[in-house]
Amino acid sequence: MRLRQSLRRELDATATRARRSVADAGTGLGVWEVARDFSKGQDTEGIRKAFPQLSQAQITAALMYYARYRDEVQAQIDANAALTPEAIEMQYPELVRFAR
Repeated sequence: MRLRQSLRRELDATATRARRSVADAGTGLGVWEVARDFSKGQDTEGIRKAFPQLSQAQITAALMYYARYRDEVQAQIDANAALTPEAIEMQYPELVRFAR
């Protein structure tokens, strides 16, 4: 994948701070998690507050990915939203019971 030099430098710095390789320097968050909040009308400053562990470069990369692959990311947002306690209990009736 080709990255802008500024984004690559930011990823390198993040990896160095975490004592990991760039390939391992992910945040554990999916783009859909950032995009979900952005699509709810939050600006990038609101996203920074919601995800303080993300750099501005990471937020920008997530939003650029969302802009390019909106349908794919929206499908992930919708799938997660459908995971209500009732839906999980229905799908796994013998495995899961939520206390009410």
